[in-house]
Amino acid sequence: MKPLLIWLAVVAVVFGAYALITSALRDTTQVFVVVDSSFQMRPVWRDVQLELDRIDNEQHAEFALAATEQGPIHSWEPELTLVGVDIPFGVCDFSGIADSSEAKEADERILITTLPNEDCPTDTLVDWEIIELSP
Repeated sequence: MKPLLIWLAVVAVVFGAYALITSALRDTTQVFVVVDSSFQMRPVWRDVQLELDRIDNEQHAEFALAATEQGPIHSWEPELTLVGVDIPFGVCDFSGIADSSEAKEADERILITTLPNEDCPTDTLVDWEIIELSP
């Protein structure tokens, strides 16, 4: 019985060490998220934080967040927290969001907006994931 307990202890330690080492060596993904904070987002604004919570559930990732009207909200952090934009305002304008340093560093780029609008095209954001919230 004693050899079995020793064997089980050794196996538990080996697999535990393996799990810790592989977890520590896993690369962190950088995800840059931009929230459209224009007038057109008012009907879906309450859904934005829910979408941010869904995105930041990704493990082994760090996130930078910006809003189109405000600019950078926070740089690389483990969670997405939308602060400083209580009510969406201004006109829709995606020019320049791909030029930020976070956008250039990021492994993934995400834009949260509402249904497509001819006044605010997203076709120039080639390597971006576009999440369209609908009212």
